[in-house]
Amino acid sequence: MKKLIIAAVVAAAVGGVAYANYAATQEVKKVVDKQISALSIQSGVEIKYSDISASIFDSSMQLSDITVSNSLSNEPVATIDSIDVSGYEVDAVPPHTGFVMKNFRFSDEFLAQLPENSNNKLASTSYNVDSSLDYNKASGDSDFALKVTANEVADVNFNLGLAKTTALMEASLAVSQMQNEATDGQLTLEQQLQQQSKMMAALTQLEPRSINMSIADEGELKAVVDSFLTAQGMTHEQFKQVVAMQLQQVPVSEELTTAINNFVNGLSSFSVSAKLPEGKTMMEINQQIQMLMGQPEELAKFINLQASGE
Repeated sequence: MKKLIIAAVVAAAVGGVAYANYAATQEVKKVVDKQISALSIQSGVEIKYSDISASIFDSSMQLSDITVSNSLSNEPVATIDSIDVSGYEVDAVPPHTGFVMKNFRFSDEFLAQLPENSNNKLASTSYNVDSSLDYNKASGDSDFALKVTANEVADVNFNLGLAKTTALMEASLAVSQMQNEATDGQLTLEQQLQQQSKMMAALTQLEPRSINMSIADEGELKAVVDSFLTAQGMTHEQFKQVVAMQLQQVPVSEELTTAINNFVNGLSSFSVSAKLPEGKTMMEINQQIQMLMGQPEELAKFINLQASGE
């Protein structure tokens, strides 16, 4: 009897969760459809998906089998296997949000319309995007990470650390809420100006702390670059010479110059990072950078620049 009671409780709980997820999916679908409609109006493309699901456990949602087409000609532009969004909240800034797009690929019809000198390998490959935003409400710090993979070509990573982001997060949330409440997701001109003013004020408070960027070959990077150079009537050797000459004319630190030259030669990997002084706003740092533009080694020390290339 106890086993039957336990089984019944478990079944009820599972059923309750399933219903809650179903209800969440219906609510999320309304918001997503509204945002897609607004995006379609602004961009001139039509976006459709075959399935949507949501989970109450991690405030996540997933769109599957997405197609993008020209809203005028109805010709397909691209397809996407899935888009996953985690940490989705309508009325609060979550501590973590994630966005994952799998297998974005341009359609054959779109590729056929590209100019003859287009880089076919880069255009015809599929792309994956993985991004996240971590926000610490207590400290006001935020960390943004982005990874874009061009399959069999290259991985590109970008990371940004910021302080004093609370005003920006609150302004972004306000914009999102207004769009959700607006007709067809469109804000009035007055609303747009109000939100732009808030966003600009929030941006002036930001303190950039760290920046990292890297590129890594996934097998075909050199072939893609060489194909681009050929279309420009240039050999790889000529390209190396041009880059070397340009670096001589631009005030760049010795470490960064070496890293760029090594990468241009090998096209295997490149990374550059900076750790910026604490307690300085973006405007203050930009002013200091402008003052040190003619002193590359001093500038590299100021931003703690590190670079490597192969």
